[in-house]
Amino acid sequence: MNNFLVFLPIIIAWFLFGILHSILASSLIKAKTNLTPLSYRRLYNVLAILSVLFIFFLGSTNEPEYFIANSQATKSIGLIIATFGFLLAKLAFKPISFSAFIGLKKEDTKELVTSGIYARIRHPLYTALLLMLVGFVLFSPSYTNLVHAICIVVYLAVGIYYEEKRLIATFGKAYEAYKRKVSMLFPGVRF
Repeated sequence: MNNFLVFLPIIIAWFLFGILHSILASSLIKAKTNLTPLSYRRLYNVLAILSVLFIFFLGSTNEPEYFIANSQATKSIGLIIATFGFLLAKLAFKPISFSAFIGLKKEDTKELVTSGIYARIRHPLYTALLLMLVGFVLFSPSYTNLVHAICIVVYLAVGIYYEEKRLIATFGKAYEAYKRKVSMLFPGVRF
């Protein structure tokens, strides 16, 4: 890695994404718009997708420089780990509606899901994303991809903190009891 400054635009873009994404996720902002919850969800998701695509495009302008050998072995291991992440995401969507999650249909009544994979970990979608990130970085172990992954992991930590606050505000003592009983990201790992 010759020059850290080439990664500064990516880091700044992820930082701005994190701020925008967190602000737009707040109930205060949702309440101030004239949009229906479904329309807001759609707008929120479109903005998030376009932002992430822009950030990855920004990263694609850097010449790839690898921090470990970019070999068939790293590609294979990366694909295996990313596949586990994908399969975990499928499990996480079993008790919840993917269509409602992405804003294609109205969300049914909100209820605390504690069955299936949610009986083992509270945030399986974040765990799935972490596995896919590790797989992605091993598949193409460039410094740029590593910077992307680090920025996303930092934002996930912040996002989980605020999401847990919203879940406690929504579900109260039921969520607090669930939180004491079930691990956050990995079964048996407490933090």
